[in-house]
Amino acid sequence: MKPNQKKIAHKCLIQFEKGFSNIEDLRTEISSCLATENNLWLSYDEDAGIERLTSTENGYDHHKHYELFDFFDLPAEDNEVDMEALAYEEPYLWFCGSMSLKRNSPSTEDSLGKQLNSLSDVAIDENRFSLGRIPCIKKNGTYELLKETEYNGEKITARMLRGGTKSTELHNALMTDEHLERFMMIPCKDNGFDIEGLAIYNQRIFIGLRGPVLNGYAIILEIGCKEFDGELLLTKNSEEGKLYRKHFIDLNGMGIRELNITKNGDLYLLAGPTMDLDGTISIYKIKGGLPDNHASVIHEPKRLFDVARGAELEHGADKAEGMAFLPNGKLLITYDSPVPGRLEGNTGIWMDCYDLD
Repeated sequence: MKPNQKKIAHKCLIQFEKGFSNIEDLRTEISSCLATENNLWLSYDEDAGIERLTSTENGYDHHKHYELFDFFDLPAEDNEVDMEALAYEEPYLWFCGSMSLKRNSPSTEDSLGKQLNSLSDVAIDENRFSLGRIPCIKKNGTYELLKETEYNGEKITARMLRGGTKSTELHNALMTDEHLERFMMIPCKDNGFDIEGLAIYNQRIFIGLRGPVLNGYAIILEIGCKEFDGELLLTKNSEEGKLYRKHFIDLNGMGIRELNITKNGDLYLLAGPTMDLDGTISIYKIKGGLPDNHASVIHEPKRLFDVARGAELEHGADKAEGMAFLPNGKLLITYDSPVPGRLEGNTGIWMDCYDLD
């Protein structure tokens, strides 16, 4: 696959709250981004929260932090959610954890025996198995997350997908899937099951998988949800007989890092390596979105361009993981493990904006 670089249109400065307790983790481990008019929403790996910023002349500022513990009773008090995906469809902001297992890394300071044990140790972070929605209502020109509120004369409330401490209803359903069952117990960085994208369109919920990638084809799961007894339940299509749909997309061996759907239904994908390595990260487009069918195979999605690759300067740097459409028509890309040159002072970070034309 030949490189297809595109010139950055301009830089965007994201300025976080001075004195925020996890500022270094926050600005160097951004995993997802989303724009709602003048607000930018971010998630990062090492917490159980959602960040909201407001547009300024140079980018985004006026940082506000929302704790998921204020909206839900999460299984583990001290565990991260590993939140990898955000999406919005009025009147809710949706979020999703990776729902993945993780393999420990060996330390060079440990003995050989301890290093071997680390590589054999597969761990579960209980809060990772989270998918939910929170009322997100515009008030005085700014969107706010609310535990409950009135919307169009009805009471709406923050809800989570039914599940336990080590799975969800979706995760359980996939344990017997003919394509995915063998990957459900494999850690995320080993081409195991790993969620990193989320998009909502006309109540169709699309979940992008970083892994597994099957013979070069990435996977998007599609689900629907209904509210029942204080939880979200998966809805089953009576004609299809399953709680989910599967869409396979030929991304030349790459997995999905982020999803976004425009108002006219076009689907954009941020695609990159599924495993822990440097590689091409590209933007793809599927015009008109995915077929409204129980399954599909997309052989030739349109590859638009490649985003900046910090790995050309430093191994493991500038890993693009967030993609948001801004009101000015630009496409914002945010990076995990940014190169030092992106950092601004003690609280800021510069991200990239691209033209789509």
